[in-house]
Amino acid sequence: METKNKAFDAVAESRKWREATSRKLDAMTVAERLAYLSNVRERYAAERKDAVDPAESCVVREEPPEK
Repeated sequence: METKNKAFDAVAESRKWREATSRKLDAMTVAERLAYLSNVRERYAAERKDAVDPAESCVVREEPPEK
């Protein structure tokens, strides 16, 4: 019995997206990263009817390393 070749590999695509997003976030300063993630959170809430209001959701905080 022959099997079909995969037309789409969801695991590989997910990995590519995660790696690209990680590189993008790593290249940003802390302030840029917080602004970007806040924007994504607000966009996500606007697109989904059942999403939590951004003002009521958790806030992403990243503390700079202590010296």
